[in-house]
Amino acid sequence: MFLSLFPLWAMRLRRSVSNIVAVILLIVIAVTVVTVLYMWLSGVISLVYTNMSAIHVKVTITNASVVSNSSGAYVVTLVYNLPGSARTSIALGELEFSNDTLICSNSSFRVPSGVIYPGDFAKAEFICSDVSLRAGTPVKIVLVTTQGVQVTYTTSVSS
Repeated sequence: MFLSLFPLWAMRLRRSVSNIVAVILLIVIAVTVVTVLYMWLSGVISLVYTNMSAIHVKVTITNASVVSNSSGAYVVTLVYNLPGSARTSIALGELEFSNDTLICSNSSFRVPSGVIYPGDFAKAEFICSDVSLRAGTPVKIVLVTTQGVQVTYTTSVSS
């Protein structure tokens, strides 16, 4: 009779251990979810995965033109760095068709001061050599700052 009760007692002990493990796992998962949610909502996680200087750069292209001639396309942009923004400079310029197909990319810029200070305008120019575009073709100008902020401006090619 004692032997017939032993397996029943062992199964009850095993069930109670698995119940305790399950409750502990649920508590650990709940605490982890609440902690991650709190960190995400309070901004701790976004600070880790986001370049802080890129958050503070607010640049817009206020005017731009693309002139095409026999030697290529000449791109001129007027860039405005908003007040309260970090100072920046242009690292890359791209000329794309309106469907986002790349026409040319250029990292050689003519920006008079090199740095665009908050509240200032700067003229940024680059050349896409050996590119022939018809007048009236819609194009998109994409400028990328040294902090990785990307700004676009849509215009048409003039001759």
